[in-house]
Amino acid sequence: MISELVFFVKKIAFGLYILSAGGILYMLYRLLHARRDLSASQFKLEREHALVRQASAITLAGLLIEFVLGVWAIANLTAPTIRDIRLGTGSGPGAGQERFETSTPVSNPPVVLDTGGPSNEGPAPFATPVPTATAVGTIVPDAPDVVGCPRDSAWLLVPGNGQLLFEATTVWGTARINDFAFYRFEIKPMTAGAEFAPIGGDYTVPVVDGPLGDILPFNLPTGEYRFRVAVFDNTTMMRAVCEVTIFISEPPATATPIGVSAASPTPAP
Repeated sequence: MISELVFFVKKIAFGLYILSAGGILYMLYRLLHARRDLSASQFKLEREHALVRQASAITLAGLLIEFVLGVWAIANLTAPTIRDIRLGTGSGPGAGQERFETSTPVSNPPVVLDTGGPSNEGPAPFATPVPTATAVGTIVPDAPDVVGCPRDSAWLLVPGNGQLLFEATTVWGTARINDFAFYRFEIKPMTAGAEFAPIGGDYTVPVVDGPLGDILPFNLPTGEYRFRVAVFDNTTMMRAVCEVTIFISEPPATATPIGVSAASPTPAP
């Protein structure tokens, strides 16, 4: 709540400067008018009234100057500090955190084993290639098209569009924008009038091609859903989204071995 207020003040700081400047000029006008009345006053009551107006003008002008200094400090010191802490690059509690970024591994080059023997003993062996990340799970065909999903800011590898989920699943993809604040998962059933609702909490560390969090489908009724990752900037505005279709089902039945429940009695001789 405090961070949202800080970024709101930063957003409207220029307007606050203009209003404060107008107020300070008006207080100066009142001060000059009170000093003129004070110099022209002939009675004690007139002088006291002019002194009161002069003091109030000076006090209000001072308060407006302090207000301007406070807005400047929030816009130029507090807001950048909060943004750096959220991104893990400042000097606050989150300074030690690093942004999680991974790269897609590639296959190793072929390795030739030179044993000193003749070169006609067969093809040279190759190192085992490192597998690349692949969306896992059953994909239901003819799912509705994805929405958004720019590769560099909000993108999902897992779950894939149309994927069938029946157990806890780690979400893989990307959630990163300029002025990043947080991202979260949202879901809605494929029914008329349904609205997206957040699941889980807000994640405050940007991720590139890595694990974003987990989906726990156990508490959701089976059926078709739209699932999305929404990325927000430091003004809490949603700046990027990747929306796919998922299907939640019951876990598949597993085969249970049938055992003998009790030993057959042996007849007495």
